[in-house]
Amino acid sequence: MRYVIALGGNAIGDKGAIETASRAIARLYKDGNEIVVTHGNGPQVGELAVSRHESLAILTAQTQAWIGVIIDENIARALKRLNLDGDYSISEVVITKTIVDRKDGAFRDPTKPIGRFYARREAALLSRRGFAMKKLVNGYRRVVPSPEPRGIVQRSMIQELLRSKRLVIACGGGGIPVTRERGGLAFAEAVIDKDKASALLAKEISADRFIILTNVDGVYLNFRKKNQEFVSRISVKKLKGYLKLGYFEPGSMEPKVRACIDFVESTHRPAGIGNINKSELAISMKGLTIVTP
Repeated sequence: MRYVIALGGNAIGDKGAIETASRAIARLYKDGNEIVVTHGNGPQVGELAVSRHESLAILTAQTQAWIGVIIDENIARALKRLNLDGDYSISEVVITKTIVDRKDGAFRDPTKPIGRFYARREAALLSRRGFAMKKLVNGYRRVVPSPEPRGIVQRSMIQELLRSKRLVIACGGGGIPVTRERGGLAFAEAVIDKDKASALLAKEISADRFIILTNVDGVYLNFRKKNQEFVSRISVKKLKGYLKLGYFEPGSMEPKVRACIDFVESTHRPAGIGNINKSELAISMKGLTIVTP
């Protein structure tokens, strides 16, 4: 089977979480499956963006390589423990560009949270420096434009690597945002949502399973309230209803839900949202939220 497994940017900030996910991914590969691992970069690119005066596209490229190599090293160690080749000849980090539309309305309305959470006073200081800030459940975060991903430039390369039995790490941070211009591609000042880009890649390479690993067990209704309810299995139709009613926080669970809906509606194959610290279960489609056609 062909899998696209998306690791959350906040979740992979935990060294133990990366190791857990890498062990599960290595076992899945050993069983003969084709795997693309994608990952977020929100916390990492956000910290760099505050301290460096470089474009978000360049910072995304830097964090793709940085986080990609860390994941690659962890997977290589896990493969070695399984008596498979651990000398980096199995896994490949692909620096990926993602096409967006320069006329996308997101460029006029920043919504994508990046960086860490800030207290109110810190957020006010950053706001005075010209950064767009937004209040979320756990505090304030910087928000930047997040246009819809329209195509994965390295799609053919990724497919060729899969056919060559490589385990691919790609589409980090949603990919480096680029627009089509006369004469080629141009960088865009944005950060693409990792979950949306991962769903697009999963569709473009005809994945059989799309799984998002984050720092919670899956989808909850009334999250962190007394009547909190875990959703173990749900149809696209029902999930879209909850989405319309505003059950999921923007910039957190909402994009994950939208990405799963997009993949399942387009492919009629299941998607899942699960806990990176329970990767073995989640990758086996157990103990997580499964979204069905």
